[in-house]
Amino acid sequence: MKLSGLLTLLLFHLFGEAIVQLTGLFIPGAVVGLLLLFFALLLRGRVSGSLEQSSKTLIGFLPLLLILPSAGIFFLGENFNDQWLAFAGAIVAGTLLTLVFCALLMKLMVGRHD
Repeated sequence: MKLSGLLTLLLFHLFGEAIVQLTGLFIPGAVVGLLLLFFALLLRGRVSGSLEQSSKTLIGFLPLLLILPSAGIFFLGENFNDQWLAFAGAIVAGTLLTLVFCALLMKLMVGRHD
C-alpha cells in the first residue's frame, strides 16, 4: 500500500469531518469526505496509481466490518426478538441502495471511457 494514496484517503476523511463539525450536518464526516473524493476524482478524470493501490488493499479488509453487526445481534439477546424485522429491513434496503448506486456509477464511468 502506498503512503500517498492512504494519506489522500485520510485527508478527504479529515475534510469531511471538518465540514460536518463546521456546518452541523447530520451526515457522518466519512461520508462527506467520500463524496468530496468522488467529485474530486470526477473533476480530475482519473485515479492515481497510489490511490488505486491503497483502495484495493483496504477493500480486502471490508469483510471485517461485518463482524460488528453480527456481534450486535449476539449482544442484543432477547431484545432482538422485537427488532429483527427492522434489522432485516435495514439490511435489505441498504443492500439494494448500494447495488443501485454502484450500477449507476458503473454506467456513468463506463460511458466516459467509450
